[in-house]
Amino acid sequence: MSTEPLPVRGARWQAIRRALRQMFGIPDFDRYREHMRTKHPGAPLLSEREFHAMAIDRRYGAARPRCC
Repeated sequence: MSTEPLPVRGARWQAIRRALRQMFGIPDFDRYREHMRTKHPGAPLLSEREFHAMAIDRRYGAARPRCC
């Protein structure tokens, strides 16, 4: 059993999760919120659903050429 306090283990798990998401190209909503808060204060935030819909459209949108 780990002797680390629970917040340390939680923070470590979040860092691992964030790294895995980046490796697989999964957008990170928490990172988006932090970016918007620090770089664009006062700008409207997308909901989590809108954020993921935008990411999917950006990646697989109809504007891109398709092979089939």
